[in-house]
Amino acid sequence: MKKKIIITGGLGYIGSELCKIYSGESWNNQIIVIDNKFSSERVSQLRNWNINFVHADIRDVEKVREHLKNADVVHHLAGITEVAKIKEELDSEKDKEMTDVARDGTSTILNETSENCKIIFPSTHVVFEGIENLKYDIDENYKVSPVLPYAIGKHENENQIKNSGKKYVILRLGSVYGLSQGATRMNIMPNLFSMISSQNGTIRLHGGGKQLKSLVPLIDVARCFKFMEESDNLRNNIFNLTKDNTTVEEVAELCRKHNSKTKIIKTNDKVPNSGYTLSNKKLLNTGFKFLYDLDISIKEMIHSWSKKNLIKELEYVKDGENNFTDFRGKISNHELTEPVNLIGLISSKKGTMRANHYHPQQEQKCLFTKGQIIEVYKDLLNPGSRKITQVVNAGQISIIKPNVAHTMIFTKDTTFLNLVRGEREHENYGITHTIKHDLVTDKEKKNLIESYKFECRSCGSNNLKRVISLGYQPLANNLLNKKNDKCEYFPLELNFCENCFNCQLSVVVDPKKMFTNYLYTSSTSSSFREHFSKAAKDYIKFFKMKKNKSYVIDVGSNDGIALKPFKDLGFKKLLGIEPAKNLAKISKKQKIKTFNGFLEKKNLKKIKGKADLILASNVFAHSDKLKEMAECMLKLLSKDGTIILEVQY
Repeated sequence: MKKKIIITGGLGYIGSELCKIYSGESWNNQIIVIDNKFSSERVSQLRNWNINFVHADIRDVEKVREHLKNADVVHHLAGITEVAKIKEELDSEKDKEMTDVARDGTSTILNETSENCKIIFPSTHVVFEGIENLKYDIDENYKVSPVLPYAIGKHENENQIKNSGKKYVILRLGSVYGLSQGATRMNIMPNLFSMISSQNGTIRLHGGGKQLKSLVPLIDVARCFKFMEESDNLRNNIFNLTKDNTTVEEVAELCRKHNSKTKIIKTNDKVPNSGYTLSNKKLLNTGFKFLYDLDISIKEMIHSWSKKNLIKELEYVKDGENNFTDFRGKISNHELTEPVNLIGLISSKKGTMRANHYHPQQEQKCLFTKGQIIEVYKDLLNPGSRKITQVVNAGQISIIKPNVAHTMIFTKDTTFLNLVRGEREHENYGITHTIKHDLVTDKEKKNLIESYKFECRSCGSNNLKRVISLGYQPLANNLLNKKNDKCEYFPLELNFCENCFNCQLSVVVDPKKMFTNYLYTSSTSSSFREHFSKAAKDYIKFFKMKKNKSYVIDVGSNDGIALKPFKDLGFKKLLGIEPAKNLAKISKKQKIKTFNGFLEKKNLKKIKGKADLILASNVFAHSDKLKEMAECMLKLLSKDGTIILEVQY
């Protein structure tokens, strides 16, 4: 069901990243950003993502009332964060504004939304700032001790929300670190240290850097907000949202690890407290999983800030018009959802594989100029998502959203353009813009290359359109002997030929894997036995068949169910064609002659005689070689013979 989702403070540090995640959801849900800040580039990007922008202060009830009406979810991120961190920095005027925005803005949300609206609110770890001694793994039930106005205000907001009667989730954030499109916060220790390190600077560790810190990656904070929105069962609860429990010194050492020119100086001056850490056990028990970590983030930030002459003005690719064709050829236009500042020209050899990774922030666009690939992808933000495959041919573009794991398998020598906003420096590749994810193994790659079908099995056209994908599935009747036994999985996807209208699977598994040992025996069904017994009598009567002369062949004979009635009526010239060894063995025990193999051209010499009647019950639905099988049947058929096909679907 379509949701109305509000993001207050959507142009801010966290809000910007949350909007990125919702960029792929905005076509199915109504997404509205409310923010009193304005950036033409950012707002233009939101519009390209189909996200509505409302320029308003969250306290302006008249401006925001209509937008909050009938909201299903509100991510309430609006607020002032540039506030005093120590008593010496207190500013009564600024602190009052911060308190007013927090209290009155939250009141607006609570008063103007319906009782069914779910409020997701970022509180903070500093509600525990009054703790003086070292304290590890503080859980959500630990008594809060706010001291400074910001912490006191957040605690007040928590109580406002808890006492409102609304559905809510409160996330007590650790120190949020990482790069953001919405102005990276430099008062966050990992961000500041990374900036200093990028300039070969000196990091000063007050009090020796022994203070404990609970840190959390920005990307995972945004992901957690969306996770809480999607989890209808998670409501009226508080969670600590933190990942990395570490010391200030350890963060500095990580910076020096990634830039050896970084200097570290320890001082003996006093610090307000020794710090504390939060426990995230309660959050992890919900099923939420972190994807990013401190080490990768620091390397990413150092690399980003060390680059010079960054492109500041980026041109947007304008929406394309309809394709145009004349006597000279064809022009195909591709619309891009965000600007591009780097184009990589990449060539790949047939049989090779690229990617097996995901991009936590970037959208990947690849325009194929030559060749063909099988693309495998999986949405990491959706725990229930399946691995999906698709074919991309020359002239087509592939767009992969952030946090979607993907792999390219090259079925032809291929050349393509990689269009990105950001960087692709190979020295840092896999760290700064890409995270490895083993989506496809070498064995799976081999199976896909061997089994994928790019042309219609009926007419030969490559104009195939995907109808449905059920992800990777095990083979039917592929029963395991032991609990820990493993089985192979293959894509189960249905394509439609727009040329001849035939529906067909995208992948055809090697028939030897499916039919060499086939567990289904048709004779176990009494209705089947009755059907084939009656059918045999009808065929004998209608075609005036003779016991000693008429030759009957059954293709896909299973355990001999269709031929046994003929045998019982005295017919001598009978032949079953069955690839499964176990089933052919059953037929032979019943004195029914059976060829153990597939009906294909290379086996025709082993099958003697011209048949008066060829039967095939539910056979063509199990074969990929429709044309070859039909041609073989015709070669085995006598001049006046008959082929009878039964199709159960």
